[in-house]
Amino acid sequence: MSRLLDRPSTAETLPQDKSLLVSWQNPETRTYVLLGRAVEHVDGTYTFQYFPGVEKNPNFRAIPGFREVTRTYESTVLFPFFSGRIMSHRRPDRDEWLHKLGLASNAAPFEILARSFGKRVADTYEMFAEPEVDLAADSLRFLVPVHGLKYQSAEARELVDYGRLKEGAILRVVAESNNSADVRAQAVFAETGDQLGYVPAPVLDYVEILGQSGSFAARVTAVNPSSDGLHLRVLMRLEWKAQTPED
Repeated sequence: MSRLLDRPSTAETLPQDKSLLVSWQNPETRTYVLLGRAVEHVDGTYTFQYFPGVEKNPNFRAIPGFREVTRTYESTVLFPFFSGRIMSHRRPDRDEWLHKLGLASNAAPFEILARSFGKRVADTYEMFAEPEVDLAADSLRFLVPVHGLKYQSAEARELVDYGRLKEGAILRVVAESNNSADVRAQAVFAETGDQLGYVPAPVLDYVEILGQSGSFAARVTAVNPSSDGLHLRVLMRLEWKAQTPED
């Protein structure tokens, strides 16, 4: 059996460290780019580093405040780019906001960003927690939104709007190699056969860096209210399993 030994690397990390993957959607081409990794280290310090070679992507743009692509940024406080995406402690509705995210009032910054995906109206950056690695099963587990629901059928959106898509429901993930926008595309279907959208492209970027073939499986983790926007309506627990010689 092949072994999933290494995550895509930037700076050195420890098992106790918390990591966020940072992506950006080019508003002109609508293409997503996996940019780099932010780490909250066990000693309370923070680092950010781009993935090697990301600047060669024609859709790449440097993040404001992180202009030097080969530098490892270090700080004793959370970088403003990230802290500005977390509701202030002074806001009276902060606890309500955290509750909607399924978090306690004392949730740590990286916990919050991993559940809110760092979304802001002002830009097109998106963050998600680095996947859990199961070495015994050669698999990765992501918590991510289903992308592209707004482009799907009225029937698919009704599944979500009228509560017919339930937490825990199995989702079918199908490779769409004839997709003209991205031959790596992985379409996501409900058990009814209605397409809900796609696996986020930054997940495909992450898996591609591993240099191994594999397949996806998924379940619904949460169906969010319409006030969260179509982009974050359906969250899924996505598992990628590396292909083995026996497969």
